[in-house]
Amino acid sequence: MNRRTIKVLIADDHPVIREGIRAMLETDEDIEIIGEACNGLETVTKTEELRPNVVLMDIIMPNLDGLEAIRRIKRQHPDVGIIILTIHSDKEFVIAAIQAGVGGYLLKDASRDLLRHAIKVVNAGATLVKSSLLQEAIATLVDSAMEYQQGGAKALEGVKEISGRERTILTLLSEGRTNKEIGKELNITEHTVKKHVQNIIAKLGASDRTQAAVQAVRIGLVKEGTIKYTISHL
Repeated sequence: MNRRTIKVLIADDHPVIREGIRAMLETDEDIEIIGEACNGLETVTKTEELRPNVVLMDIIMPNLDGLEAIRRIKRQHPDVGIIILTIHSDKEFVIAAIQAGVGGYLLKDASRDLLRHAIKVVNAGATLVKSSLLQEAIATLVDSAMEYQQGGAKALEGVKEISGRERTILTLLSEGRTNKEIGKELNITEHTVKKHVQNIIAKLGASDRTQAAVQAVRIGLVKEGTIKYTISHL
């Protein structure tokens, strides 16, 4: 088995949907389907048991709400990438999913190529949200972050702890660069980048790299227009 194979857990309460997703993915030699789950609680349990690289799941799940399942997975396994595949395009769902820590948000009409691409992008540490869903959701996140701490004095408390190298990485992270791309840009290892990103997330009080980028806007480390995400136009 190729050591770089991306291990994927498929979670959806409809067997036909799971079968369709499996059929779309299993011919890709870079992707290995290691299991399926039919509800939110089983998704959390199987993530613990099987340790996938990426969980592909619906946002509405029985037994345990999909958003709560995401939060539990990210608390226990922050390195696991989560992609939402759903029929729900409401801004509120997109925002809630990003805040919970997802790496991707796609609709169920996504093509085979887009789905495979999303798994590889999220596994590499970047974020992918379908372009038609992105702009308003991110604008709302940034606006709410700006309003959260008027005056900004408290928000700036952690800035002194962020080193010059971490600021550079934060800027590149906010531009949607993967850890591998950041490492190549700065001539450091991907492992070193990962450690820096983890430190940045902790210092900014964020739960993931997406929230770290929004927090960076709030405290003035990154200009709002700098934030970019991997956006598919497939």
